[in-house]
Amino acid sequence: MRKKEKVGIGVIGCGSISWLCHFPSIKAIPELELVAACDSNEEYARKAAEKWGAKEWYTDYRKMVENKDLNAVIIATANSGHCEQVIAAAQAGLHVYVEKPMAVTNKEAWEMVRVCKENKVKLTVGTNQRFWFEHEWAKKLIEDGVIGEVKFGRSSLHETWHLYQDNVAYSDYRLKPEGAASATLFDQGSHRVDLLRWLMGSEAKRVVGVAKRVATPEDVCPLDDLSWVAIDFENGAQGIVTTDKFSPVVSNITEIYGTEGMMFMSSEATNPFQSVPLAIYTAKDYTWDNLPEIIKKYRYPTDFWVTDLITKPLPKRWISITPPREWSFTRMMRHFLTCFVEDKDPLVTGEDGAKVMEILCGVFKSMQTSAWVDLPLEEEVIPPYYKK
Repeated sequence: MRKKEKVGIGVIGCGSISWLCHFPSIKAIPELELVAACDSNEEYARKAAEKWGAKEWYTDYRKMVENKDLNAVIIATANSGHCEQVIAAAQAGLHVYVEKPMAVTNKEAWEMVRVCKENKVKLTVGTNQRFWFEHEWAKKLIEDGVIGEVKFGRSSLHETWHLYQDNVAYSDYRLKPEGAASATLFDQGSHRVDLLRWLMGSEAKRVVGVAKRVATPEDVCPLDDLSWVAIDFENGAQGIVTTDKFSPVVSNITEIYGTEGMMFMSSEATNPFQSVPLAIYTAKDYTWDNLPEIIKKYRYPTDFWVTDLITKPLPKRWISITPPREWSFTRMMRHFLTCFVEDKDPLVTGEDGAKVMEILCGVFKSMQTSAWVDLPLEEEVIPPYYKK
């Protein structure tokens, strides 16, 4: 990596996600310097550079990746552009953070992994769900065996199709066949499939599902606005992911069920039925002294003066946890910086992103065959909605 006081980073794609998440995260990290902003829309590129203090702005990403002050790039463009943009950045020697979904097809995803490895650059995929504290803590507690052997998981993310319209740099590619290839399955499904796969601690063995349009006006979005995905994991556990783009309010929940407990998580929003970001029930016989530290901070003894609580099993009950509300995108950006500065593997690797694409594309394959589809896929699966 080039030696200098700050690490130079560029952003390709100056639409809503960059304004909401990437530019503010870069600004919040003192070690990072926004060197360049790029967008095919000249007005978006110029406005982003002026607002967020980029030294340069471009309308051609090929020219931007040649900037010698860059160490890394964030790619936040339409899904259909991810593959060629990642490859261009990697061949220029730049570390890459690419937004989810990683690509449009499973074949594209693995090609991106190959080229980044060949050029010895770090590749991470922007599935920021792993960087919410509630999910990070849940993962640790699962690994510590708090809920026993995990057998079933469900994760959902439902939201309206016009969620991003009020942003200063509105991006409508999520609703267009030529840009997105898939709407709700790729957009929200990539988040939740990655999260569930990570929490379950196993690779997907086979998949079946549906992604189709049921409610959104066709002239608004001719792509899928409802999806469900069933996953059979290699360790014998089962998983379900559901999403839609017509629900009037954002709704999400992740549920993990084990042989000795269960946990519920919420990141984007809570509702009257989800009052806390993380709720845990364990049937294990913990005493106060051997209770995991994450839980101990939130599980207050009803009668703290009763000395038996120290040596005898605690009464079984739900534990409600509200972690610090730090912005997951900023945490992920700090992690990305650490990975290429200290030569560490990202928490979300390129291989992780490609395996998620295998599952998502497997859904489209299962719709063709009306059956379970074994993974990894033997052929490239192109979403039926995709138009180049």
